[in-house]
Order: sequence, then C-alpha cells, then structure tokens
Amino acid sequence: MECTHSRVRVIPGIVGLLLFLCASSAFSQTLGTAESFAVLGASTVTNTGPTEIVGDLGVSPGTAITGFPPGLVIGAVHAADAVALQAQTDVTTAYNSLAGLPCDTDLTGMDLGNMTLTPGVYCFSSAAQLTGALTLDALGDPAAVFVFQIGSMLTTASNASVVMTNGGLACNVFWQVGSSAVLGTGTEFSGNILALASISLNSGTTLSGRAFARTGAVTLDANTISQRCQVSQDCPVITLSPLTLTTGVVGAFYVGIVSAAGSTDLPYIYAVSSGALPGGLSLNPSTGAITGLPTAEGQFIFTITATDTNGCPGSRAYVLDILPAGCPVITVSPATLPGAVVGTPYMATVSAAGSTALPYTFSVSTGALPDGLVIDASTGAITGTPTTEALVGFTITATDTNGCTGSTSYTVNTSPAGCPVITLSPSILPDGEVGIPYNQVISASPPGTYTFLVTLGLLPTGLSLNPLTGAITGTPTATGPFDFTITATDTSGCTGAQVYFVRILPAGGCPVITLSPIVLPGGVVGSLYNRSILASPPGTYIFSILDGQLPPGLLLNPLTGIITGTPTTVGSFNFTIAAVDASGCVGTATYAVTIIDSPATSTIPTLSGWALIFLAALLACCVVTNRSSG
Repeated sequence: MECTHSRVRVIPGIVGLLLFLCASSAFSQTLGTAESFAVLGASTVTNTGPTEIVGDLGVSPGTAITGFPPGLVIGAVHAADAVALQAQTDVTTAYNSLAGLPCDTDLTGMDLGNMTLTPGVYCFSSAAQLTGALTLDALGDPAAVFVFQIGSMLTTASNASVVMTNGGLACNVFWQVGSSAVLGTGTEFSGNILALASISLNSGTTLSGRAFARTGAVTLDANTISQRCQVSQDCPVITLSPLTLTTGVVGAFYVGIVSAAGSTDLPYIYAVSSGALPGGLSLNPSTGAITGLPTAEGQFIFTITATDTNGCPGSRAYVLDILPAGCPVITVSPATLPGAVVGTPYMATVSAAGSTALPYTFSVSTGALPDGLVIDASTGAITGTPTTEALVGFTITATDTNGCTGSTSYTVNTSPAGCPVITLSPSILPDGEVGIPYNQVISASPPGTYTFLVTLGLLPTGLSLNPLTGAITGTPTATGPFDFTITATDTSGCTGAQVYFVRILPAGGCPVITLSPIVLPGGVVGSLYNRSILASPPGTYIFSILDGQLPPGLLLNPLTGIITGTPTTVGSFNFTIAAVDASGCVGTATYAVTIIDSPATSTIPTLSGWALIFLAALLACCVVTNRSSG
C-alpha cells in the first residue's frame, strides 16, 4: 500500500486510519537503542527534588548527571558510555526522519490548546504553544502515530495537558522540536520530545514518554517521567538483569543469560527490539539465553525487551564486546567504585585478571573521570581531589601486552564539599525465597540520622524499604534476579550509595546441586583433552568458570559442560566451575589440572657396518656356547 499525505486539518475516518497504518509501520523502530531511555541529554542532565524516572537515564557526549539522588531512576544510568553514545546517534537518525516527513496539516500560529486531533503529521514553521488541553484521538488504533514538526521552540503553559483517547499510546507521539522545549509548571504531557537544543521540565510536570536533547541539557525539577509504552494501564514495571553482559571471543562458545522480573503474568517472551546481536549469536525467546560462536570481533549495541503474557514490556540496552580469536576474557574489577566528595582526597584502584601477557595498561576509554581525578596507567590507581559535584560516567579499559582488552563502565557520584564519605553495609544481601518472609537491615556510617531510598532499579516484588530504619521487609511473590541501588542521605543532604543484587528463588528453595567428577585428570601438551562435567539433580544447566582459568587451549562448553581442546602450556591450573539451573540455583566444584610436556620420542643409535658384523659374531658365539653346555 502506497502512503501519501495531504494538507488537511482533520483526517476523516477511513482515510485517516489507512494513512496511519502506513505511518505507524514506518515508525515502529524509529528510536533504535534509545527506546529504553526516558531521559537522554547531550551536555548534562540536572535535577532538583524528588524526580522519578521510569526508564534509562543517560548523557552523551557530556559526562555529568546531577541531582540523582534525590532523583530516583527505575532503570539504568548511562553516563558517556557506549550505550548513551549509540542512543544519541539513533536519536539523531529519528529526528532527521521525523523532520523529513511531508506535512499533513499546517498549524503555524495556532495554539494547540482545546484542539482534538486525529493521527497525522502536524507542522509549525516557527514556535508552538500549548495552553490548556490537547486531545489526541487514535480512532481506536493503538498503533496510530502523531507527529508534530516544530520549527523552533515548544512551550506549554502551566497546567497544560496532552490527553490520549480511543486507544492512543504516548510512545507513538513524536515532538520534533527545532530548538528547545519548555514544559510549564504542572503540565501533564504525552509523547517523545526530540529537541535539537535543550529540554526543561518545570516543577511538578509529568511526562508520559521521553525527553531527548540532541545538543543541550535536560533540566528536571520534581518531575515524573515514564517511557513505558503499554497496552494496559495496569502493567507492572518489568526490569531486566544483568546490568552488563560478559565479553566474548571470536570462535569461543558464548553464553549470556538475560532475565526479567517484576511481573506475575508469566512466562516472558524475549526479543532483540533494536540493534543486532554479534554474528553467530542468537537469543532464545523463551529463556533469554544468548548463545553461539561469535564470528567477528567488535562492539555490538542492542536492546532486549521482555514481554509478559499481558503484553507488558520491559527493556534494557546492552553493549557486548567480542574480542579477537585467541584473546583471553579480561575482567576489570571492582564492579563499582566508591563515591567522592568535593575537596576531599580520593583513592581507589582498579585491577585486571584473565591474561598471562602482563603487565596491563589502564586507560579511560569513554567518558571522563570526575574533575580533579587521574588514573595511573600502570597500577590502575585513581587519585586526586574532586572539584565538581556531579554523577559522572566513564569506562576503564585494561590492555595486555598482546593488545587484548577488557573493560568495565563506572559511575561515581561526587558529593558537595564538607560531606563525609558515607558507606552502606552490608555490601551483599542474601537471596530470598517466594513465600518466605524476608528481613534485612541496611545501615550507614559514620553514625547519624539517615533517610534510605531505592534510587536505581527495583526491590524484589513484595518487598519494601523503610526509609527511616533501612529495613528491607516483606514476602517475595515472584522469582528472578533484581538489581537495585540504595542511597542513604544524612541531614545535611550528603549521600552514599550501594549497589545490590538479590535473587528470589522459587518456593522450596534451591536443591543441592553437585558436580561430578570430583577430580579431573591431567593432560599433555599437544594431545586432545575431552572431559565432561555433569550436574545433578538432572535438569538444564549453564556452566561457567567462576574463578581461576582453564589450561590454555581448553574451552568449557556452557551448555553441555564439556571441557575440550588441545593444551598448549605446561603447568598446574586451578579453577572453579559453576552450574546454574533455570531458577538461578548454583552448584560449584573446584578442580586442579596439571598439563605436562609431551614425552620425548626415543631414538635408536645407528651402528656402522663393522659394528654390526662384530655384534652378529658375538651373538653367534653365545648361541654355540649355550648348545655345548646343553
């Protein structure tokens, strides 16, 4: 079906429906990897007050995010990392695509207030103003698309609103703004704002959609922003774990598991909703397992969406690095870095493991350290005195002498001058079980009065955090892995945070998972090695190296547990193998395998002709003597 556009004020019945069946299909993938974001700034993102963001928060190419906390993010934070960079690229593509659409109705000079519009492309050659209520009527089509092309500024008056009716969804409304967008106090706005410059949400404004600034800042003030696009208003918040995926190597079997949590309407269906997996890998729609043999090195950015049986979705953007063939998987630790305080000397150290081609060289590969800090390329020590209050994102990469790399992305929150360094304990929380009451207390030091909040992610379903005591209590109602950050704020507004990972296991808890054999035999350099690790009780398991490393030349198949390959290096190698079942229950076994050199081939000395004659005569003499004595 060919789609055409005409300049009409209202698109009547059937014509409008046919026209926007075309339009909706054209925009189904417009936002690319930016779809998981609720807020994305270019220079900075700043917040004042108790803003709540449902969806990812990011900034690129700038590095600073301020005001979180007290702001809350139910999603991931991407500060100047590869995900934020790709999302900005996709926003630019979407912006240009929207700007290039033919205009259906020219509204230049008109106030959008008190209008009722049906699906279409509406344009303003200059600024656009909204005073009062704008109603967007989807004509019963949840895929109906509304596009507003605005030549310069978009401004709303206080308490203005955009109301969706007849099945319309806010995520199918696009505001392409030629300069900046300013939403007035108390505005209730719907749609995706793609502004060339900056976006400002005044106090109390709510946005059902997204705020993307291409070149400027996003400024927030006690707002509520949600990017969820759902067919049911009763959809839960669905989150995906883990926060990051492990690195892969060309030609080495890869497995990564993405798990969803937050809904009781199971099972989930997993799909790559934007971007693409590395060549050779595939996503299992039922289990969330990413498996296969990578065929090409590089950095791959994609979004995975999990959808429950009611059609309620949850998404997360991932970066997956695939290293060249022969490179080991290099891990950079720790997973998180402590916060900093303006004017207070800072000291933290990152380290790397996994390669024998030492030493490592450490560098900041994306983003930038907080102002005033530097990293020692040889030791990985991050030192200095912070000068600016901000939440800053950056990636540290370790490179071995063969050029193989490993990276970890970090965010460091720098508190105002005069604040103490606030730490939360415990650093690890125990797992829980469906139907069994859970009770753990988070405390902060130095001693004082604190307010505790979940500022990133979500607690397990059924649990709640007491903001005064730090107690996490309740009875879990759904299984799954849950990532969240708890922030403690003292009476002076100083903060400290801790990232937690908690698994909620099925009712009845985990079975005792054992691995066999208990001992693995040694191997020989240059000779094929093949041994199987088995887990019991019977079931489906994912096998991985939890600690240490296999002898060089050997690989572990994560789906079968088979260790195979040809050893290349003499030595003793200690490692721990973990087997994880479908519920996240784990069994481990530690092994020591010794690889010896191949035995030298024995050689028989060659004899000269006279030596052979002498040897034959000697043997003949012995034979005669034996017969005589007989």
